[in-house]
Amino acid sequence: MDLGHHIYRLVLGGDLFLAPIGDKVKRVLDLGTGTGIWAMDFADEYPQAEFLGTDLSPIQPPWTPPNCLFEVDDFESDWLFRQPFDFIHARELEGCISNNAQFFTRALQSLAPGGYLEMQAVHSEFKSDDNTKDKAENALLWMKTMVEGSSKFGKPLNVAPEWKKQMEEAGFVDVEQKILKVPIGSWPKDPKLKEIGKFQSVQEAQVITSYTPGIFSRILGWSDEEIQVFMAKVKKDLSESSIHLYLPVYFIWGRKPE
Repeated sequence: MDLGHHIYRLVLGGDLFLAPIGDKVKRVLDLGTGTGIWAMDFADEYPQAEFLGTDLSPIQPPWTPPNCLFEVDDFESDWLFRQPFDFIHARELEGCISNNAQFFTRALQSLAPGGYLEMQAVHSEFKSDDNTKDKAENALLWMKTMVEGSSKFGKPLNVAPEWKKQMEEAGFVDVEQKILKVPIGSWPKDPKLKEIGKFQSVQEAQVITSYTPGIFSRILGWSDEEIQVFMAKVKKDLSESSIHLYLPVYFIWGRKPE
C-alpha cells in the first residue's frame, strides 16, 4: 500500500489530490485508508484540519499526527458520521463497492455544502500505444479473468470510467475527471515515467501475488498449481522490455452544491 502511495505522489508531481479544496478545510475523511499513509501525509500538510481515516482492518501505526484519528469501519454499511466533512478522499476502492449509486449518495449526504469528494483509482485494463500489449497474452488473460471474477463476487474492478457520470447522477456538481498513465517497467524514455514504471513493476508483481489466489481459487475454481504456473507467466509478460504496457489512473472529483 505504501509503495502504491509513493507511485500516486509521483504521478501527481508530489500532490495528494487534485480537487480545489482550498486551505480552509476543517474536517476530512479518508475511506479505505489502509496503512493510513495518505491520511497522515494530509494531516501533516493541513494541521488545522481534523482528519478521520476508516478501514476494515486496524493496520495503521500507533503513532499519528495529533489531528489524525483512525477507526475500524465499513463504508458498505450505514454511514453514521455525526458531523459533515469538507473533503472526502477515496483511493483504490474499485473491487470494494457493491452499489456505486448508494456509495455516492452517502458521500454527498456526508459532505458539508461546498465540500468535495475525490475518487482515485488505477483502472483494470492494460494498454499500450504501440500495440505491443498484444504480445502480453497471459497478462491480458489475467486482467480479464480478475475483472470477471470480481464481478461474480459482486464488487467489479473495472468501474472507474463510470464514476464521473454516477457522481453527477448522485447530485455532485462541477465534476471533473483526469486520466494519467502509470507505465509498467522501465521502458518509457521520459525520466519521470521511467521512474514510475520501475516502481509500478514491483507493485504489479505484489498485486498478482496477493490477489490472484483468492479470486482464481475460491471464485473460479483453479487449483493451487494452476494458479502458481499462471502467475509466473503473467509476471514474465510484465517483465518483457519489448512490451510497453501502462495502466490508466483515474482522478474524479466533484462538489456538493451550496
